[in-house]
Amino acid sequence: MKIEQKDVVFYVRNFPVLSETFVFNQVKSLVNAGLKVEVLSVNPVNDDNGMLTKLFGEHWNNNVKSILPKTSKLFFNFYSILGLFSCIFIKKRSNLVKLYFDLISKGQFFWAKDLMAQVWFARRLDTVAQCCVSHFGNNGVILDQLRTANIIKVKNLFTIFHGYEISRYDQLHIWGKYYGSLKGSYLPISKHWKEKLIELGACEKNIRVLHMGVDIEKFNFEDKRLSTPLRILSVARATEKKGLRYAIEAVLNNENESHYRIIGGGTLLEELKQQVTEHPHKHRVEFLGAQPSDVVASELKRTDLFLLPSVQDRFGDKEGIPVSLMEAMASGVLVLSTHHSGIPELVLDGETGFLVPEKNSLEITNTINKIKDSTNLTNIRLSARKKIESEFNENTLKDELIELLSKE
Repeated sequence: MKIEQKDVVFYVRNFPVLSETFVFNQVKSLVNAGLKVEVLSVNPVNDDNGMLTKLFGEHWNNNVKSILPKTSKLFFNFYSILGLFSCIFIKKRSNLVKLYFDLISKGQFFWAKDLMAQVWFARRLDTVAQCCVSHFGNNGVILDQLRTANIIKVKNLFTIFHGYEISRYDQLHIWGKYYGSLKGSYLPISKHWKEKLIELGACEKNIRVLHMGVDIEKFNFEDKRLSTPLRILSVARATEKKGLRYAIEAVLNNENESHYRIIGGGTLLEELKQQVTEHPHKHRVEFLGAQPSDVVASELKRTDLFLLPSVQDRFGDKEGIPVSLMEAMASGVLVLSTHHSGIPELVLDGETGFLVPEKNSLEITNTINKIKDSTNLTNIRLSARKKIESEFNENTLKDELIELLSKE
């Protein structure tokens, strides 16, 4: 039976992931552009929310395939042993086996077993493609070895680097030495990560910055007067990296009133609530918890200022360029963020939004007051919208990706 060659394969750990809408949207944009697309998910796939049926139709499993089956820990270990022994029959196995033993030496037993389980099951795949897009650098390392060993049959590799995998100290310890020698093209989502890849040994000529973006048509621009008191919104998980403790501190200690709403769950949520409860101005901060996208959109419409004071956390983790900032800017909502990772590539201080140093609640307070006292913010709102339209527009970025894929 002749196997149909796809134009592009996406290689990911899980699909679809609600917190990684940028991956799904990228797949969707290429499908809608008429390309033959397949998604390889390492872990089992289901369509409980109907997203895959809507995108690919009733027979979505012809386009979205799992490498590993749903199995017990015992059988997972067994399959990894089978994969290791099967390497005997793989001609170009040296780098694959080296990666396995390197993971073992670093105490990364799960990743070592996962690698060999993929070797065992991926041999049965009938996937053939001209190009493969791998989201996240660690996935790119694994795919590079599977491709070199001719286990997954794709010709050209494009690895998209997002954030945690190239900033967290533990991730760099495991994968960092492989990033500089990846075959194919590097597609970091920011210039910040481009510089990091060069630092890790990647050849600059193989690097092309490819931003993530938003569907500009979904966001109606509105230039409106500021509310009194100022309405401030954050949409973020309560983790150290999001810097919400500094935002809360800035709002609570401000001499001026404001109404600050926070949407999102997260491990630090109770700690943040305690921070508010103990303050005399606790009425200023409201926690809405995790909310569906329609509630987020509604809150964004009534908001004056979107606040995201991101920081590098104790583990080294950094943002990419948060999509939430793009959505706010596209809607005409002013944004206040930090000089952090790739954010200054999106938010130009005083031009498309406002930036302050990391972990500085006093500067957040001062900037909020500066915004409150400003008489004309229209130019900043318009410049922010134009920035999204020209550089972070999902539709033009889709064309840019297709152009990159077609050159290979």
